[in-house]
Amino acid sequence: MKNPKEIIKFGTDGWRGVIADTFTFENVGIVCQAIADVIKEKNPSPKGIAIAYDNRFQGDEFAKIAVEIMLGNNIPIRLSNIPLPTQAVSFAAKHNNLDGGIMITASHNPPEYNGVKFKTPEGASADPTTTALFEKRIGESPVKKLKIDSPEAENLILDFPFEEPYLDWVKDFINYDVINKKSYNIIVDSMYGVGKKYIEQILEGTNHNVTTIRSERNPGFNGISPEPVPKNMQATFNTAKKYNADVAFVTDGDADRLAAADNRADYIITPKIATLIAMHLIKNRGWTGSIIKTVSCSVILNRFAKKFNLKLVEEPVGFKYIVPYLLSGEALVGTEESGGLGIQNHIPERDGILGSLMFLEALTGLGFNNAGEAMDFIDKEFGKMRYHRIDKHIDPAKKDAFISKVTSNPPSEILGKKIVNVKTIDGVKFECDDDSWLLMRFSGTEPVVRFYAEAPTMEEAIAMTEKGEEML
Repeated sequence: MKNPKEIIKFGTDGWRGVIADTFTFENVGIVCQAIADVIKEKNPSPKGIAIAYDNRFQGDEFAKIAVEIMLGNNIPIRLSNIPLPTQAVSFAAKHNNLDGGIMITASHNPPEYNGVKFKTPEGASADPTTTALFEKRIGESPVKKLKIDSPEAENLILDFPFEEPYLDWVKDFINYDVINKKSYNIIVDSMYGVGKKYIEQILEGTNHNVTTIRSERNPGFNGISPEPVPKNMQATFNTAKKYNADVAFVTDGDADRLAAADNRADYIITPKIATLIAMHLIKNRGWTGSIIKTVSCSVILNRFAKKFNLKLVEEPVGFKYIVPYLLSGEALVGTEESGGLGIQNHIPERDGILGSLMFLEALTGLGFNNAGEAMDFIDKEFGKMRYHRIDKHIDPAKKDAFISKVTSNPPSEILGKKIVNVKTIDGVKFECDDDSWLLMRFSGTEPVVRFYAEAPTMEEAIAMTEKGEEML
């Protein structure tokens, strides 16, 4: 058996592994013991941990392991009795003044994966310093367990609701008067995840007609990865066409990520959603702040920030790098390419449910009749750019050699476009003189290398990712 220290590594958001391979009851116990050790080092008299799980295989059983470890370490707990979105755990940790939250989820990864996310007392993704402490403590202490029904556990069981306070907060955050300025046909695709029918329920009684698909629990996700990218969204596109939808909202497996489709059933990338939400917040709510994006995000955000005279910050991939700007209040919006979106005055966390509803508010507040009209507006206002991403499985051991190869001898051009800048804050990013770019980076949660590109046409963007594959 491999040393747990070798196989348990925290990636862009938590530790993940293949169920019954590296993600086992034993390893989950080892991880949770390390988390308990760090919690008690920071606070010898812990206030408690919120614990929940999503729709993945045996999520509730893995959550019980987390419960038993916390109780065994004399840390109070509250366990959800239903699958929940990750952000509901983050919200509970912050609003109940706890030491944090543990969420059993592999987010958007393939069905065979599960994982452990830790959420901070502020309701945020754990920062790299905190996850490094977890990794350091892996296997250093014997695993301590206490059954939840043990008499000794009675005084360690907290009692507070998860679902209702979070949903009430979301309802208070959005502006129903603005949302009701238009009447849309809306499709919501929960991708068999814990987005369930929340958006439809929140919009009940509004001017909009909402139809939700794939809202039932399916631990196998019907053979797809619950990641809101085009290859997994054929059901979204087909349903949008069938119902003549004005917009479609899509959330991932644990409902903290989002994407969308317009009335033409064309995919809408998260950075464009973030652009419209930011514009709405500035024009209609009078808010302001910086635009925070990860290195894999669209250049449209740069152009938007320049037009509105806003500071733009580019960080490595991983929402944990956006969190500090949300915590400080500097960020107006913070966004990832992969569906992560954080908004000022909300918890410093991704939220696919609130993000979808704020996108709706932005569309209606800015006066668009449908999402396609909004996308045409972005093309006209900020220039037409098209985005493409592909993922390729690779041996993680090849990572350093690949990075060294492309940085030591970088190309001078791609598709005849002159490379004017090379960034290495996360992988290797080649920026061209016409704002086109190609990024190659290794996933923090899967054994894959990702190729991202943006160019004035989709054909060029696809060709750029193909050039990246040739370099590999």
